[in-house]
Amino acid sequence: MHIVELKLVRIVELLIGIPFGIGGFIIGATYPLLVITGLHHTYTMIETSLLANTGFNPVITLCAMYGFANVGTCLAFLAKAKKENVRQTAVGAMLSQLFGISEPVLFGIQIRYNLRPLVIMLCSSGLGAALLSILNIRSNSYGLAVLPSYLMYIYEGRQLLWYFIVSLISVTLCFTLTYMFGIPQEVLETDDAGSHDGNDADYIETDHGQISVRINSPLTGKAVPMTEVPDDTFAAQVLGKGMAVLPSEGKVVAPCEAEVTTVFDTKHAIGLTTKEGVELLIHIGINTVELGGKYYEVHVAEGDQVRPGQLLVTFDIAKIQNAGYNLTTPVIVTNTDDYKTVEGMASGTVKFMDSFVKVEN
Repeated sequence: MHIVELKLVRIVELLIGIPFGIGGFIIGATYPLLVITGLHHTYTMIETSLLANTGFNPVITLCAMYGFANVGTCLAFLAKAKKENVRQTAVGAMLSQLFGISEPVLFGIQIRYNLRPLVIMLCSSGLGAALLSILNIRSNSYGLAVLPSYLMYIYEGRQLLWYFIVSLISVTLCFTLTYMFGIPQEVLETDDAGSHDGNDADYIETDHGQISVRINSPLTGKAVPMTEVPDDTFAAQVLGKGMAVLPSEGKVVAPCEAEVTTVFDTKHAIGLTTKEGVELLIHIGINTVELGGKYYEVHVAEGDQVRPGQLLVTFDIAKIQNAGYNLTTPVIVTNTDDYKTVEGMASGTVKFMDSFVKVEN
């Protein structure tokens, strides 16, 4: 194991040593992809070894520009988006990112909106890391991100000054490029309830024009209020309101007629958009992105039109739990702020297609 560790450290050192900041760009641009797949934890071993052998940790320095670029993404959406729910998502995601929690930005904005914001963030993170590599900036610690990360450079004035300057460049670059090229048309339009054909059994429009959509349960198990989900991001409803299920059967079905809008490479989450425009994220388990797709099988593809009760995902409950993961599964209305109310309808045991969440406008 020690031999493998030394080899990995050597590879990273060689990358960092590639001239003109090329190695720094590679590390800075690829690190966010490792976060999405959960593989970024492998860097901890490398950073620990670097600190033990050299007293410095240039890896966290290069990776940290990812967090600052994410802040730029949030600021761009906050400044340009017209939809109030998108602006609120951007504020919540930015506040989380300032203290090192990046999932709300990744899943709530960058992956959700046609991947253009993600590509811009990767380039901004890579360019910021390249500058730091050229300047030979390196921390003397690890584990701190965005605002707290400045503490890792107070040991020398030059290090702190250049790290501060490059971090601002990363924020500004990502903000500018996202503002100009990364904001999708759908968030530039003002809030509008849209039109409905009235043929969906889960859709009701009253005489007073009130819209009510019922979302059925995509799982069988125990209903869990979102505020009780054992994860701070979900419990704080940063990504939206909804409910969760602690599953007793390892499959997820379509809760209603919908389009599959997102299938994560790690198979642990799937996004749907109903006929009425309700956007759903079904996230199977807590931190299960770290499994990299093990014990999951997806049965649909992005763009598929699915009918109520159609099988979407199967997963091995026993193996996932034995790997140390909680399988509480949030079902989130990610465009919550488009609606007047989003509230749970279930308690105790729920079965597939039981009434689960009610959305009203």
